[in-house]
Amino acid sequence: MTMSLSGKTVLITGAAGGLGSAIAMQCAGLGADLILLDKNRRGLGELSDEIDARGLTPPGLYPLNLAAAGVDDFNALVDTIKTEFNGLDALVHCAVDFDSLQPLEQVQPQDWLQSMQVNVNAPWLLSCALLPLLKNSGNGRLFFLLDDLETVTDAYWGAYGTAKAALTGMVRQFDATLNHTSVSVRGIIPGPMRTSFRAKVYHAENPMEQPEPAITAQKITTMLSDDLADTDLIVNFSD
Repeated sequence: MTMSLSGKTVLITGAAGGLGSAIAMQCAGLGADLILLDKNRRGLGELSDEIDARGLTPPGLYPLNLAAAGVDDFNALVDTIKTEFNGLDALVHCAVDFDSLQPLEQVQPQDWLQSMQVNVNAPWLLSCALLPLLKNSGNGRLFFLLDDLETVTDAYWGAYGTAKAALTGMVRQFDATLNHTSVSVRGIIPGPMRTSFRAKVYHAENPMEQPEPAITAQKITTMLSDDLADTDLIVNFSD
């Protein structure tokens, strides 16, 4: 059976990043109506141009800095989706805040708070704001990008590692809360990819040794249309 997302509306945060943009391209190719959210206006514009150049449906662009976003900003996004799109079928959280590895006691307070805002608070606020639309979808998908906790809760991972641990707990709580609704929750550990994020962590690594984000993006996009009954709550693509 040919996979299709025609008639489905998908919101991707961090859409200008390596994995976010790859998911966007995959979804666009399958006919999805896209809402692409990122603080990087130029990156969003370039991604939109690439989608348009392939003759695909132009995405909706929503520039927003999650580090400074609050309840009113997310409520405004909900209003925009209600006005401009026919509901919402999937929310994929790809946005991430990470600066560098460093000892926990050396993390600056403002950097810690920003990481928690982008990596934990914003996904919670945005998910809660959009849950009514996802429930109305009849087959809503709520996906969070996680990381290997044995790695990121080790030394030097700082606020990012703490945030990913918290986000994993949030995924479990959302799943337990929504398991009697039509919304499917999944946490996804993408594994190593050739991205700017990985380059910040593994400086000495040859990036060409890692797979393109498009490979993982295809797996995630498949999950947006497939029956998820036989998949685990936490899907680890690095296994």
